[in-house]
Amino acid sequence: MMKRKGIVLMVFLIIVLGGCLTNQNQINVNSNENKQIINGPNVNLKLDFRGWYQWGGIEVVSRDNILTLNGKFNTAGYVTEQIPQSLKGRTIILEIQNTEASNFFDDRMLKITINKNDRLIRPLNIPNLIEGEYIPSNFKQIEFVLPDDFDGKLGFVFYQAELKNLQITATYK
Repeated sequence: MMKRKGIVLMVFLIIVLGGCLTNQNQINVNSNENKQIINGPNVNLKLDFRGWYQWGGIEVVSRDNILTLNGKFNTAGYVTEQIPQSLKGRTIILEIQNTEASNFFDDRMLKITINKNDRLIRPLNIPNLIEGEYIPSNFKQIEFVLPDDFDGKLGFVFYQAELKNLQITATYK
């Protein structure tokens, strides 16, 4: 009889404690509803495109961290001055899709600029830039680090291009 009560009590405690843990996990999930949870160094967070603006006639549709770009122009771009300072030293990753549908003069896909003086950023994974500035159109992933003197301005510049549903997805780690 005593043994049976002990087993019943242990089962009861397991159920109660399990329910508490499940509820705590649910609270954590709900509070992080719009955020990604970092579980290691290889998890990328979304770099949101809200507050960015286009110039030079480029057509942009943005949703969260995904851009779709269209238009034919000599020089155009997409820029923000509102990237949080907390991202200094972080690696930005751009995933590029549908480059084959677009036309790039001399194969120049885009260049990346930072800060109020529009300083060029050199990607970590691209050794040779066209004309010393532009990323070739055959790259599907671009990685670069925001430097310690980053002031919040980040821009993408396109030169003599016809973009046809070029898609950029931005994350950081």
